[in-house]
Amino acid sequence: MPEYQYSALSRQGVEVSGSEQADSVEALTRQLKKQQITLLHARERKARKIPFAVIQAFLAELSPLASNGIPIDRALQIVGEDSGDPKIGELAAQLRKGIKRGESLSQALSQSGRFDSLLVALVRVGETSGELPRVLAIMETHYQEARQTRRDLVAALSYPAILALVSLLSIIGLALFVVPVFRDIFDEKAQQALPLGTKILFAGSEYLIRYGAALTLVLAGLGSGLSLLVQRHDGANRLWHRVLLDAPLIGRIRGLFEAFKLSKALSIMMERGVPLVHAAEIAHPLLANRIQREGFAACVQALRKGEPIPQAIARIPGLPVQFHRYIKLGNETGNLGPNLGKAADLLRDDFKSRLKSLIAVLDPLIIITMGGLVAFMVISILLAVFSLSDVR
Repeated sequence: MPEYQYSALSRQGVEVSGSEQADSVEALTRQLKKQQITLLHARERKARKIPFAVIQAFLAELSPLASNGIPIDRALQIVGEDSGDPKIGELAAQLRKGIKRGESLSQALSQSGRFDSLLVALVRVGETSGELPRVLAIMETHYQEARQTRRDLVAALSYPAILALVSLLSIIGLALFVVPVFRDIFDEKAQQALPLGTKILFAGSEYLIRYGAALTLVLAGLGSGLSLLVQRHDGANRLWHRVLLDAPLIGRIRGLFEAFKLSKALSIMMERGVPLVHAAEIAHPLLANRIQREGFAACVQALRKGEPIPQAIARIPGLPVQFHRYIKLGNETGNLGPNLGKAADLLRDDFKSRLKSLIAVLDPLIIITMGGLVAFMVISILLAVFSLSDVR
């Protein structure tokens, strides 16, 4: 259900503003009229997906209440009133409005448009099977694991990124402020007799001083232009996703991460009784890469036509061998859901292991590269000083 940001007049004639969910502006007008509020202006507010951290924290508060037999309406009221996090309290209050309108929890989640399809589908399964408290607990654990995996990814890549940035800024600082001091020591004639390395260093420093700002603007413009091109041009967007998928090292690590997400989602749904085709339709948006999503769409169509599961899954590019192995094993034994759960654990561990290996290579590579550049600058300056001493 759309959410509208509105301005209106209260019963006392005071202008007020707020947000409210409604099927249309006309429906919003009727809802506000019941509260003796006259609508002045309304615009639809685009629903933003709720971050995993907020969903996980929300489920962590809701799940124990549901497990203790408290009705969902009352459980949402307790979370809304007692939560120490305003975001979670607001979320619970919004969902409770849907419950008050006669919606189920899964309908309220779906109508908000802010929750991913996996949670909505499994809550619906839990409501149908009478296992809603268990489903909420399972999904809380799922989001916690997904959140921790993303944390590990960010933490692993943060150090090399910061190291590279600090090193680069240090080199630029030396080129802009230190090298010119030494260059000014030499007159034009003396500079002609300098070693080649020193000449290159001085020329690079002078170029950076003269054109550095313009070069930065050009690079920023090119980056923004390419970003817009990838976002708005279908061919460029597809090419970008293909490059990411086929990248020698990064592509393989991303493939492990995508396979982990996919196998985990499919295993959770199938172990709760969701048919494979329906589970695949729900899991389809979880893949971040467009090429893989297109392959997954073809996979779903093949499954509908009765194609064997391993052959249908093979239509999704970039997934690791381990994933296909467990798909084949689960298909042959009739235990696809549990085998996908095992695959998820294996893929998560393999992803973390390969990520650590990548960082183990990146760290010394950055240090050696940046250290080599600094050493080149220092040696070039020392050679220049020595040549000056020889001249004198």
